[in-house]
Amino acid sequence: MKNLRLSLPSLVLAALTASGCWLVSGQFTVSKNLPDPLTVGGVTSLVSAQIDLTTESEYKDHKDDLKGLVDCALLGTFTNTLGTALSVEVWLTPATTNYTTEAGLNGDNTRVKVWGAFNLAGNASRRIRWDESAALFSKTGKAALLAEAKGDGKFTLYAKGATAPYAFQVDKGVAVVVIDAGK
Repeated sequence: MKNLRLSLPSLVLAALTASGCWLVSGQFTVSKNLPDPLTVGGVTSLVSAQIDLTTESEYKDHKDDLKGLVDCALLGTFTNTLGTALSVEVWLTPATTNYTTEAGLNGDNTRVKVWGAFNLAGNASRRIRWDESAALFSKTGKAALLAEAKGDGKFTLYAKGATAPYAFQVDKGVAVVVIDAGK
């Protein structure tokens, strides 16, 4: 009986090795630093962060095995440079774009709101941490990020105010995604 307990796992392992069938899964993290500082001056002064996942070795190694988006966050210190409260949103365009105005971004029918709104009092500064940021991603936003990760891996992010006027800065900003991969 003892030999059977040792033999059975060995036979299964030998069969898997011979067939080339291995179930391998895991998660990996890809992070991209945003322009530092990322300064958004208002509706006529947007700044884009163009993301190219294909420059990341972890992504390139696992691109064909992507299964899902486990979690994501935008981290950094947000500073409202106006005296009035504001709500910050983040939008994604699936192409590499470089809109400098909100009108240009709004004219892109492929844009998707992925994050927000994050509220910040006038002239206030706040560091946003993982849990708070991850909760601000919508299901639609996560689906859009996953589609881009499974697609060409290139997209653009825009941070903007939910309503005008707005002006803010993000210091030491980082976009982070945790991706599930497996064969």
